[in-house]
Amino acid sequence: MIIDCHVHAGKIGEHYPEWWVKELYRVWGGVDQWTGGKKDLSVGERLVAQMDAHGIDKMCIMTSDHRRVYGRVKGPYTPNEFLLEVREAAPDRFALTCCVDPLRDVYEATLEVERCIRDEGYDACKIYPSYDHFDPRDERLFPLYEKFIELDIAVQIHMGWTPCMNAPMKYQHPHLLDDVALRYPEMKMVVCHLGWPWVDECMALIAKYDNIHADLAYWGWFTPEENLKVIERFGRLCGFDKLLFGSENSHTHMAVELMLGLNDEAARLGIGPISPDDLDKVMWKNTARLWKIDV
Repeated sequence: MIIDCHVHAGKIGEHYPEWWVKELYRVWGGVDQWTGGKKDLSVGERLVAQMDAHGIDKMCIMTSDHRRVYGRVKGPYTPNEFLLEVREAAPDRFALTCCVDPLRDVYEATLEVERCIRDEGYDACKIYPSYDHFDPRDERLFPLYEKFIELDIAVQIHMGWTPCMNAPMKYQHPHLLDDVALRYPEMKMVVCHLGWPWVDECMALIAKYDNIHADLAYWGWFTPEENLKVIERFGRLCGFDKLLFGSENSHTHMAVELMLGLNDEAARLGIGPISPDDLDKVMWKNTARLWKIDV
């Protein structure tokens, strides 16, 4: 079983401006949207084909809303309702992660999250401090955090670097979530990208709090040795109950093979293997628990 917790659903040119996508991927090998050699696929059909090609059973797909910070220039925005359209391609293969930009209107954001979860069957939410220019410690966000707790859902939080120039690095550090977790220890958080490049800082944060986790999105870009050493160290410090497999669209085609080959890399390096049970936790069990996916 494999569940990918971190996949963006949207159309390049419609939801994601082409100039923005090129800026985002310029240091990650350029834009390479997987199609499997097939043309004219809908987003849902493309993601299903990608899952089938790489042995993924389910994807947690997400939206984004960065309109506010780009002013008159059209910034990235995928409406939450678009996920319902994507899910139609294979209703049993997708879990839905809505998104809100809290500072557009915190009250409206809480209503939108509640609508998505209670009325439309979404499973989680994602927020983007760096992309949307806010400090996660900002007290204006407290009503939203309290709504996450009331709804008993996980919130993915983009922490860590991005090549996007309009994404201040001062909002990318995992330690910013320390005060949030201290105030709201029951809020279930997933720190995206393991906070790269502040990985040690992220691990220290996760080891400190019971309800903070991390995903491995984008780590398919790094070498098997880098992945193995970080994942093994994460397991020793934080426990394998807190790490989730996520690929990021551009790296799905390499991430699964890399993860399933970790123990071959361990044997090559003379490092003890990751147990099958721990690998299952990372590859699907932890995501199934947090997104409440019935498997």
